[in-house]
Amino acid sequence: MVVFVALVAAVGAVYRFIVYHAQAIAAFALVCSGILLLAYVVSRFRSGKAGLPQRTPEPRLVASAGRASDRPSRASDKPAVWIPASERVKVGSTEIGGGLFYFGAWIPLDGAGTDQYAINPTLPASSRTADVEGQTMSYWPSYARMSPDARRAFLDWMAGGRRHPAYGIGHVFMFFYGLEHRVFVERGDDASLLIREVERLLAVYGSNNSFRTYATNFLALATIASGMRPELPALSPERAAGPEMDVATQVHLGERLAQSPALSAEDALRWVLATPDTYLRTPAVRCFNEFVELWGLRFEQRFVGGLVIRPTAGISLRYRAASAAFEVEVRGPHERHGDISTVTEVLADLRTMIADCTDELDAFSRLVGRKPSARNSMAAAALLPADMQRSTTSGPIADFRERVETVMGSQGRGSSTAQVFFEMAGIDIPADGKIPATSADELGRALDTIGVAIEPDRRYGSTVPRADEQVFVFKAPNGGPVDPTRSPFRAMRAQVEVAVLAAAADGDASYEELQRAIARIRDDTDLSGVEQARLIAFAVTTFNSPPKQARVMRKLAETSQSERQAIADAAVSVIGGNPNVDASEVKFLERLHKSLGLPKENVYASLHRVTAAKSDEPVSISEEMRIPGIPIPKSEPSKAPPSSASRININAARLERTRRETEEVSVLLSGIFAEETVAVPPAATSQQVAAFEGLDGPHTELVELLELRGSMTRSEFERHAKEIRLLPDGAIERINDWSFDHFDEPLIEDGDEVVVSPHLRGRIAEMKEKAA
Repeated sequence: MVVFVALVAAVGAVYRFIVYHAQAIAAFALVCSGILLLAYVVSRFRSGKAGLPQRTPEPRLVASAGRASDRPSRASDKPAVWIPASERVKVGSTEIGGGLFYFGAWIPLDGAGTDQYAINPTLPASSRTADVEGQTMSYWPSYARMSPDARRAFLDWMAGGRRHPAYGIGHVFMFFYGLEHRVFVERGDDASLLIREVERLLAVYGSNNSFRTYATNFLALATIASGMRPELPALSPERAAGPEMDVATQVHLGERLAQSPALSAEDALRWVLATPDTYLRTPAVRCFNEFVELWGLRFEQRFVGGLVIRPTAGISLRYRAASAAFEVEVRGPHERHGDISTVTEVLADLRTMIADCTDELDAFSRLVGRKPSARNSMAAAALLPADMQRSTTSGPIADFRERVETVMGSQGRGSSTAQVFFEMAGIDIPADGKIPATSADELGRALDTIGVAIEPDRRYGSTVPRADEQVFVFKAPNGGPVDPTRSPFRAMRAQVEVAVLAAAADGDASYEELQRAIARIRDDTDLSGVEQARLIAFAVTTFNSPPKQARVMRKLAETSQSERQAIADAAVSVIGGNPNVDASEVKFLERLHKSLGLPKENVYASLHRVTAAKSDEPVSISEEMRIPGIPIPKSEPSKAPPSSASRININAARLERTRRETEEVSVLLSGIFAEETVAVPPAATSQQVAAFEGLDGPHTELVELLELRGSMTRSEFERHAKEIRLLPDGAIERINDWSFDHFDEPLIEDGDEVVVSPHLRGRIAEMKEKAA
């Protein structure tokens, strides 16, 4: 309450003071107002005389809106003159050579004038400091309104040849304004010289986006104004910034449409990339060359004969000065051509094509982004769209094809270690030789690209080989794809694996057992040609590297009842075809029947059938001709003269079947890719021997085995030689003597491994084919 009473008393006192002294207070306020008004007027007058305010855009004094200043009011100020390149001018203490600028107070411009880019020698330039970076310059620099420090830096830059990269872009624009005035307003006769000067400036200061945009536009329109054609920029994933299509592309497309209403793939791509609303995603930018190639393929598929475009308006070009001081129409032949920038109907379709092509390159782009060094590898090329791979005649695909064909030779098939093919494809493998499944699939796709199949191939049911294991390759359209789940193919693959295990049951898988397995594949009419080829190649590699018995036995549980019986028959056929059946082989058949869920007694019944089916007179399985010096056993002579009924007759059909079983793998694979399975005529033993004229049957068989395998261990070679009654060292010497007679070099290289000379291997296969 006390505070309130005091406040009321104070307000009353103030009120009484104002009432009693009202006239004096009013007079004091009037005097103060006058003093403040006078101080404000004096301040404005002084700032107008001493300062150089930053210039803001003004309406230009010609037809179009822009920036220009009024003509200087002093009658003594003369218009600026153009200094040609051959003259030198002194501005204060600075001497400038090379010309190419306006020297004076102002430049006439459509009845008015501008002092923006006229170098006025009467204006002061600092002698102490220089604003090299142009920090005191406005967005539209003006020589008349520069600070003395900026003017000093500009004169130094001009005197230094206009090339020092440390100077700010404002100084470059200040000089550039005069060049565009000279070309488009005065239309001087030195336009070609000024074009070259701007090209030089662009090379030094082109990293500045703003200057690059203005300078590029100047070059294109100045070239057109001079009666020349602007240079068309190369296709690039980086489009120029700006809301409009670049002039060079616009004029180029106009000329093309004048010649033909249909745009090509390249011109259509130029068009859509030059439009403001087109943007490329990472795969297209990172892999632009591949993107352009794929675009060409997809465009030809979509627009057969080209994309027809019919613009309704002609091209109209105007040059808008970077200085904003003027805008002029650019005349020329382009005005007779259609303006494609006015067409918008099909752009959406073209942008959809860009998106689709980008998606197709996604896998390739991710690999290149993850491992740039793999860009030119076969592994990367295999990730390209299929039609791009087929259209490639050079690069990694062609190189890879050439290397693989060297291994296959003219016969179109061959073998080597897996590591060799991985190295050809540029695919890294671990030092321990264990190949990852992803790498194996990568190699398979690479070989698909060049129309070559490989076995083993995990995509079709095989296991992944180790780096040092043998693989078999052969020509096949699109890499010979098959359905690994198709019943006949799956069953025969299982039969081959079991046949290999059966052949190895006695610890000795022979070449004859391999041939019997191959004959079984060929006799299966439910298999297509490519399935037979894959299974034959699979049999060859599997005999060299037998699978683990436990794994094969586990897989047998997945087979049907009919497939199980066929598998058992295959194993019995391999074992029963041997001259003598070993106890270990019988035990294997018993375990196999147990795994298949078949009666154990079937083993003996089946073996009995196979044995009973043999002829009384032995027929060689591995060689049609009888080995010289070993007589065929004869029956004991009877007392009575033998009748014709008691004579031994050779079953011609059975002998023919045996001959087919001895046919070599290289012949089996030839012609295997017909639409229907076509049986290859069996080669008689006489033809086999004739193929290697000068070698007898046993040596011929040894050469064929080596050609098929490529190499084998010394112990394995010795075992095969002894089986056919040959001394190993003598056989090598005999075969190499024969090779010298035919090839002038040895065929076999002896050591820990017995190896056939790789470049002679194809020659051997060709000799066999000719004889067949």
